[in-house]
Amino acid sequence: MQNLRYVGKNLFLEKLSVTNILKKNKTPFYLYSENQIIYNYLKFTKTFIKTNPIVCFAAKSNSNVAILKILGKLGAGADVVSVGELLKALKAGIKSNKIVFSGVGKTEEELEIAINKKILLINCESESEAKLIDKIAKKLKKKVSIGFRLNPNIDAKTHKKISTGKAENKFGLSIKNFKSFFRDMSMYQNIRLDALSVHIGSQILTDSPYKKTLNVMSKLIEELNLELKFVDLGGGFGINYSGKDKPINLTKYSALVDNFSKKLKCKIIFEPGRSIIGDTGILLSKIQYIKKSANKDFIILDVGMNDFMR
Repeated sequence: MQNLRYVGKNLFLEKLSVTNILKKNKTPFYLYSENQIIYNYLKFTKTFIKTNPIVCFAAKSNSNVAILKILGKLGAGADVVSVGELLKALKAGIKSNKIVFSGVGKTEEELEIAINKKILLINCESESEAKLIDKIAKKLKKKVSIGFRLNPNIDAKTHKKISTGKAENKFGLSIKNFKSFFRDMSMYQNIRLDALSVHIGSQILTDSPYKKTLNVMSKLIEELNLELKFVDLGGGFGINYSGKDKPINLTKYSALVDNFSKKLKCKIIFEPGRSIIGDTGILLSKIQYIKKSANKDFIILDVGMNDFMR
């Protein structure tokens, strides 16, 4: 984190003394560097400047309205997974035509709100969800733009609990099942297939699984002769937690994405979250007690697991 540093024994975030901030605010609380958020976002967009993607910040990584406002002013959209996140993004000033609604468990009420808000895209996770959207859209007398999230059966080589692109994961539709549904798309008059989406996991530190994903997507789009407005390539870009982690080389990946986009003549959507917000803030707390035992001392804070970010 570039904007966090010690001056002697005093910790500073940007040019402000953390000690002075603590004197004026009750702990526990999160403290963020706006400069770091801006730096991370602009660095990401600059890396993909040739492709000029729609960058939809993954609100599940941090749905703080103040942070969403910062990103919205920079031109970011939002990737949301609940109607709460959707309404927060709109409250923060993010335009509805830059909001993508993802997530496996969207309710009928949430889908109806999303349709009425005229968001850019609803990424379907199953055939049954697409059928429900068609039903709702028919009731509302609308034609709704949808994407289908594919499960490419690719191992992102990350922790098994945050891997989302393998066949055994709950996310997305298998390519076989997507092909089957696509053949019957003409039955559904109130939905329009404008996108394919993929998200293979989080904290990914190599571009290898992304390369494989682009190949899978490219072959499928060409095989079915799909004419798409968008391809949503998700996010999952890892950051350096330990000082030893080597983050993914996004410059190399950006060249692959640019070629992919030009070849298929579609607009790219990205959904970065952790890579934008993960190194921008700290959680501040105070020591309440020091408890001594036979083998070790315990430092008791005024913060707990319930205060931790996801």
